[in-house]
Amino acid sequence: MRRAFSRRPGRIGRRRLTTTALAGTALLLAVTGYVSAGAPAGEGGAAAPAGTVATTAAGRSLLHDAEQELQRRCMTAAGFRYWAKPEDPLPEARDFPYVVDDAQWAGRYGYGSVLEPRVEALRRQDPNRVYLGGLSLERRHAAVTALNGTTDGQGLRAELPGGAVVGHNGNGCRVTAWRALYGDAADWYAANTLVSNLGGIRRQRVAAEPEFAAAVRAWSACMREHGFPYRTPREARDAFLGGKSAPDRAREVRVAVREAQCTHDSGLAAVAQRLDHHHDRELRREYRTAVERVERLRAAALPRARAVLGR
Repeated sequence: MRRAFSRRPGRIGRRRLTTTALAGTALLLAVTGYVSAGAPAGEGGAAAPAGTVATTAAGRSLLHDAEQELQRRCMTAAGFRYWAKPEDPLPEARDFPYVVDDAQWAGRYGYGSVLEPRVEALRRQDPNRVYLGGLSLERRHAAVTALNGTTDGQGLRAELPGGAVVGHNGNGCRVTAWRALYGDAADWYAANTLVSNLGGIRRQRVAAEPEFAAAVRAWSACMREHGFPYRTPREARDAFLGGKSAPDRAREVRVAVREAQCTHDSGLAAVAQRLDHHHDRELRREYRTAVERVERLRAAALPRARAVLGR
């Protein structure tokens, strides 16, 4: 489950990882990633390099819906049921990759622990999960294979920044949907997978900036002045999220609200935003070819998506 703090991406070495058709229910869950965790505002929709028009949020939503509909049709043809995965299943969740900077949100949700039961309820009630749970083991494996494909034949491949190579089976309903929308599924997978991993690198670079570290120290001093001796925003949120016992809800809200206030008083919010935008631009220039390829493929796919959805 995604939480209101960002995960620290691991170091990427030169290794190969391959996604295969796994038995069980995990790969067919329709509801994933509810509580905010690491994708900063605008991720996936930040400015493209000069000369390339970035796909709008509405356009990305259209592509998501079309991909889900194509997967549903493919699964139906294979003899299985499939329910479209909602793009934003829990709109109340927010992404705060560096620090909570919205006091109003914090006053209502704290660090998001109050949303955790809703996340679990959505997971339990996910129609794909329920459906798979009602199938025999043989049929369940067949359904997962129909969606994710098999290792037979040539798979898809993407090289990530740092040299890691990841893969995906070259068939199955997911790949069928990509091919219908983007034409060349291998090209789409390679470019989109690389670009999708730039966010974690950007956050690493921001966190490594001396200016960011200094702003965090100023934030921590502000928190101490108000009786909350936390060294970092992550330390504050870890005190309330993911524990075995229920958090002190009233204290969680007080700490989160003070975090948001100290974020602005200390200048951390402004520093984080400026550095985030700076490294976003730098990474998109550094990986310009992949970024431009993703945007061209998206632009070409939009008419197909509208045809699929009848819009």
